[in-house]
Amino acid sequence: MRALNLLQIVEGLSVSAFVAVAASAVFVPDGVPTPLDPVALSSGPADEHWMGIFMADQHVGYAVSREAPTAMGGRVYQQQSTFAIQAMGNVQQVTAAGTAVVGPDGALQTFDFMLTSPLPMYAKGVVQGKNLHVTVDQGGSTEDIDIPLTEAPVLSMTLPSLVRGKVMRPGLRFSVPYFDPLTRSNATANVEVQSPEMLPTGETAWWLKSSFNGVETRQLVDPSGAVLREEGSLGLRAERMTREDAVKLDAGTPPDLIALTSIPVPPIANSARAHIVTVTPGGVPAGRFAHDPPLQAVAGQTVTISVPLLAELPHLPVRAQGAVEAVDTEPSLSIQSAAPEILARSAAILAGTTDRVEAARKLNDWVNRYVQKVPTIGVPNALEVLHTGEGDCNEHTALYVSLARAAGIPARIAAGLVYAPAIGDAFYYHAWPEVRIGSLGADGAAGWVPVDPTFGQFPADATHLKIVNGDLDKQIEIMGLIGKVSIRVDEVR
Repeated sequence: MRALNLLQIVEGLSVSAFVAVAASAVFVPDGVPTPLDPVALSSGPADEHWMGIFMADQHVGYAVSREAPTAMGGRVYQQQSTFAIQAMGNVQQVTAAGTAVVGPDGALQTFDFMLTSPLPMYAKGVVQGKNLHVTVDQGGSTEDIDIPLTEAPVLSMTLPSLVRGKVMRPGLRFSVPYFDPLTRSNATANVEVQSPEMLPTGETAWWLKSSFNGVETRQLVDPSGAVLREEGSLGLRAERMTREDAVKLDAGTPPDLIALTSIPVPPIANSARAHIVTVTPGGVPAGRFAHDPPLQAVAGQTVTISVPLLAELPHLPVRAQGAVEAVDTEPSLSIQSAAPEILARSAAILAGTTDRVEAARKLNDWVNRYVQKVPTIGVPNALEVLHTGEGDCNEHTALYVSLARAAGIPARIAAGLVYAPAIGDAFYYHAWPEVRIGSLGADGAAGWVPVDPTFGQFPADATHLKIVNGDLDKQIEIMGLIGKVSIRVDEVR
């Protein structure tokens, strides 16, 4: 499992969520926040601000943001966050940094973003008319992405340019296009002005609530638009501090993300052999989970997962047949199925194999043996995993899907929750592959079978409760569920 991309928050969350949230310093506290320090509000140059990053009331990191005018009348924003994160006893330091330039009208012109972790990533972008051109470098490969725009998007670090000059009042709402460089998500962010707060300086600050892809955060901003406090889920928060206090971290290991995001349930007997499971989610509508029959069906407030038995799988040729199957055989930035090393390794594993079930199982067994189970912070990348031979569920999944697609087997990423008794009696955020092996429907909707190279399951058991299919830009939807979901297990067989 993995810490989720709060970029995402566990082995289910995929630390990508933690990084994204941490990189933009968007967090939220449980309980009563500490008062803002008047010294922190007035110290240092006006264009530099320091914040402490907290998780479950433990000071785990810090962030610094800087702002300055450009020669052309715009503004340049810089932000860097450094924090410690733990998953299943593994503590890692992560640094995320970015720069963005806006024009005189506050519209984004260029940006760059860097994530330094065991799996580093670098992205840069430029707005060209009605297009955002993004270049991403990761794991020895580069991808260029063009995103159509209706207007220039906002980044987390350019929030001041959005807020500055607005006349605040409770209930004011506005929407802006928002882009997240880490997950490469482009969607609308909805912002609502909630209430004022008097600062020790005598100025009035305002609480804003923002929502992006179902993820809600709150920010306290001053009249210039500078963020004084940010609040998110699971006790994550950032608050303005002096530089000296911001970098003075608490001793000891940070809270474990996997434990914080787990969803306890009564013990499930023989869960690894379950092929039909029905659950009733609480806290959120069941419609937030994937409706993908016959594998997973949502009816009312119940979700039923039906995984075919190994003996029920048909025998198909290894390579995809026809246009319907070819949909999920293409490479992407994290699924590097066209890389020579991936192609060669896939061919070596499957030498002489003609049956798809046998091929899919061989790949599952190989990835399970090859990849050492190590919680990893960063954006999953198949080629990097092939080089390092370690990672959590996201790395296992990226490598498996890449090897399968390299062999011409339709494969895709699923993300959601799984019951993992080896860790505890709870559902945990998780990612796993799906391969097309079953009988095909006319629309291609049927035929998907879950496999799990992290746990060595083929097919995967029916406690794999899917929320989304897709890469990080889709998985970020999971973040909106963290801390809200409960699970009642109704049937297991």
